[in-house]
Amino acid sequence: MKLQKTFLPKFKTSLIRVGKENDGGYCVPKKSVMNSDLLISFGLNDDWSFEKDFISINSKTKVFVFDKNVSITFWIKNFLKTIIEIISFKKSPISIFKFVHLFFDYLIFFRNSNSKHFKKNVIQKNHIIKNQIKSSYINLKEILSKDNGKNFFLKIDIEGNEYRILQDIIENQNYLEGLVIEFHNSDLMEDKIIDFSEQLSLDLVHVHVNNFGDTNNKGYATTFEATYSPRKYNNLREKDEFIFPVKGLDQPNNEKDADEKVFFE
Repeated sequence: MKLQKTFLPKFKTSLIRVGKENDGGYCVPKKSVMNSDLLISFGLNDDWSFEKDFISINSKTKVFVFDKNVSITFWIKNFLKTIIEIISFKKSPISIFKFVHLFFDYLIFFRNSNSKHFKKNVIQKNHIIKNQIKSSYINLKEILSKDNGKNFFLKIDIEGNEYRILQDIIENQNYLEGLVIEFHNSDLMEDKIIDFSEQLSLDLVHVHVNNFGDTNNKGYATTFEATYSPRKYNNLREKDEFIFPVKGLDQPNNEKDADEKVFFE
């Protein structure tokens, strides 16, 4: 598995794994978690294990999750899908109990006064989406205006739309305490990622290839997770510290497939 050499982290810091096993868990700076007043998470779907772990490590943190697609319609569709898959013997009947447990776990977690799910999608400042309800979208500056001056951590997994908000992150990075972001189509977006990393006041300290993603015709991974840490927490890597994935820390997103060694070329 290959990544471009420009994505090789030159810095290191103390990392911990936050979130569930395999897909949904991320490696993030421990100090960033402990020093964050606010976790802002873009992208929810049916997994909030990262947010639950984060707040269990630092109970003083508020959690704001933004995803307009996780609505009552989302839950009804997934419930009906589960029933159909059970009837067609694609899933065990126990799946319905897992679904119900998941739904109530969602209700309980986001009923907490420190955890909120906003049915909105993040959008670039001044970006106009036609034929959409304006109140269903929000930009990063609007989110931070209510918590100005607080240290915040960003978790971003929005299936390619991350590139639309990179400039907004740069413009609002004064109190950015940590960032983990999944880059999609990274083989085509190398210049954008490099430009973003150079303008960011945080250092790239970790990368992990998502093995659910494709490999292009030159052998390069198209999707990877990148972790950024404030410079005050970081040190330069030694010559023998450029091996990824990191044993004991990283896990394959797809547990049925190997977490292959990454070669930077």
